[in-house]
Amino acid sequence: MKIGVIGTGMVGKTLATKFAELGYQVLLANSRGTEAVARSIEGSIASITPSETSDAMGCDVVFLSIPWTGVKDLLETETPQQGRILVDTTNIFLTYPPNATIDDLKGGSGSETIAELAPHARVVKAFNTLPFNTMFAPTPPKMRRVLFVAGDNESVISTVASLISELDLQPVMLGSLATAGRQMELGGALSALELLAPVKGD
Repeated sequence: MKIGVIGTGMVGKTLATKFAELGYQVLLANSRGTEAVARSIEGSIASITPSETSDAMGCDVVFLSIPWTGVKDLLETETPQQGRILVDTTNIFLTYPPNATIDDLKGGSGSETIAELAPHARVVKAFNTLPFNTMFAPTPPKMRRVLFVAGDNESVISTVASLISELDLQPVMLGSLATAGRQMELGGALSALELLAPVKGD
């Protein structure tokens, strides 16, 4: 499986690094081109390939990890190919804390918007409900931190859940983008909810 990551902020670089360390071929891209990507990962020991956005979008699984304000422009010019999995890790901030403002989607969700903008992709929502320094913080022995997953295709959700498990997180598959995706949205019932689960078999 080839993994593409769009975005070189904390979320994108963290995911790219962790999947590369697991042995996946990872293509990392941002809007500024391959040289800027290479600079962003200088010093990393993980084997990550700086790539153009179009190449990263061609991977089997693509993680969308850019600011919400750039999503529409990106997906109107570059979208994943037919049947590719697009994992939406975004949150709908228009401006960030301490003076945060949130987009008004009129009852919809960010992931549903992304699914409309990328109609050939199969969209999954994940990696957005906790800060990454919390998500990957140490846990008590024999416990894993819960990570919620939403999507409209069971087999696609299972693929993403398997990747989450490989990161030593506990995936909890919730349901559709229209229902669970909205619960995971900023201000939703699951946003910022931190849960731990016992490691199965222990």
